[in-house]
Amino acid sequence: MSDVIAMTDEQKFFFDMKGWITLPAVLDDGEIEEMKAVVYGGAKRSYEAPLDRLLDHPAIVGILTEILAEERYVSETCYGFRCEASFTTVRPPGWATAERRDNGMPHVVRPPQRANAMRYQVAGGKIFSGLTRVVWELEEAKSGQGATSFLSGSHKAHFPYGGPDPLKPNIGESPWEDAMRDAMEDYSCPPGSVVIFTESLVHAANDWTNPDNARCAVFNCYNSLWSQWHRTNLDHEAIMQMPEKRRTLFRGTWQLGEGGNQVYAEENKAL
Repeated sequence: MSDVIAMTDEQKFFFDMKGWITLPAVLDDGEIEEMKAVVYGGAKRSYEAPLDRLLDHPAIVGILTEILAEERYVSETCYGFRCEASFTTVRPPGWATAERRDNGMPHVVRPPQRANAMRYQVAGGKIFSGLTRVVWELEEAKSGQGATSFLSGSHKAHFPYGGPDPLKPNIGESPWEDAMRDAMEDYSCPPGSVVIFTESLVHAANDWTNPDNARCAVFNCYNSLWSQWHRTNLDHEAIMQMPEKRRTLFRGTWQLGEGGNQVYAEENKAL
């Protein structure tokens, strides 16, 4: 783990304050072209090579350990967090949110105003981010032209979004919807950059209006050892093609065997 980059105090401050951070230009030109070729070639998930290298890239492991893991479950042989979902996307210039089921409605995994296993929280000076998304932008993203947008700080909201159903995981039907959309912000970044955000944060897809390039991105989702939101649906054979430590990203969510849940095995595979 010597090449793992620890989360800085500055990153912790802004992640806690805003609910998201960017890491610009993490990949070099050769890596970017290699990954883009696979995504443009039709890859639908990043579990296979070479995209699987992004799952535990040194630039994100330290951050995910800080915001998802308990120290006693981190070791040289296993990660203290899990990966439970992955998909790729290619959005050409002119792509519209009408192609999504949610039409780009700003949403969360579960409303952070209510207690739930996915919510963002801080206790004892330690962040627990809950369900957490890592986005690898393989093409340039320009602010206002289709990048994911965020209602910064909403991951720590204490009051409902204003709609008739306080348990609804989006801002639909809220009389303040337009005001919340106006308050959302996004980012610009060069190819090979990373965006990390808690899914307790109100976030949204947007029409891709960048005329210069498509959006080519990999979306990976992570969680703690003790909770699961997505059904991973990853076969044992695919996991066994990975390095041994990377396999531990796909172990189950239960306590199993002496020493705790630290080893991946077919009988200890996430559903």
